[in-house]
Amino acid sequence: MFDNQMNDLFNCANSDMQRTCTSKLLLKDQERVFRASICICCLPFISDYLEVVQYLHPQELRYFETLTFEKRKRSYLLGRYSAKHALSILTGETNLWDVHIKQGIFNHPIVINKKNQNIQVSISHCDNIGAAVAFPESLPMGIDIEQIDFNKNNLLELPITEKEKELIKTLPFSNSIMLIVLWTAKEALSKILKTGMATPFQVYEINQLKIKHSYIVSYFKQFIQYNSISFILGCYVCTIVYPRSTEISFNGNVSI
Repeated sequence: MFDNQMNDLFNCANSDMQRTCTSKLLLKDQERVFRASICICCLPFISDYLEVVQYLHPQELRYFETLTFEKRKRSYLLGRYSAKHALSILTGETNLWDVHIKQGIFNHPIVINKKNQNIQVSISHCDNIGAAVAFPESLPMGIDIEQIDFNKNNLLELPITEKEKELIKTLPFSNSIMLIVLWTAKEALSKILKTGMATPFQVYEINQLKIKHSYIVSYFKQFIQYNSISFILGCYVCTIVYPRSTEISFNGNVSI
């Protein structure tokens, strides 16, 4: 199972080894089949980041060389590394330096490649963990990953509604975990809509939560065309948002 692979990745996140976990995704509606892919990576040491530079497109490298803050350099490389590996799994492209991921006007990633396959990515990173999902433009998706931290509960409770406060009590997880589940679901949706933090999170209110297999599934009140699945991975939550009309499976295994 893919979630077992990811748990293995996160269990060694504090070790002295680099880890990369990838999976093909299959999404089906009543008439069509869509293919996507996901990559989650752990780069614990500076030497790991230096190796990632070789995967940068020349224009990405020029931008990277303008960065001055260490944290920004790391997050940039985490994002590009995970995104390009997700793209490679989906498209078969092995020359990762040929793929240029540039920023759109809303700072969203745009994939430019010689094959022009209309493939795009959504990117997230937290600490030394990077995550990305690659997908066809005809099937919008978003991803977010965050660390579970009970010290942030008061902050995370500010944007949630009274309905959501009641909802999170219905699932057998701690308040800290569920607050991160809600946050990552909304953040991933905002990436699809390209609104980001500029829109109040109450607009993305969740009105239903379910447990299916080992995932938490969230349904949005306003944006009923989307739903999300969240993985609890050690001290992190990773959430993917995708069209509600489709059924998603990982490496051909359990469908959601």
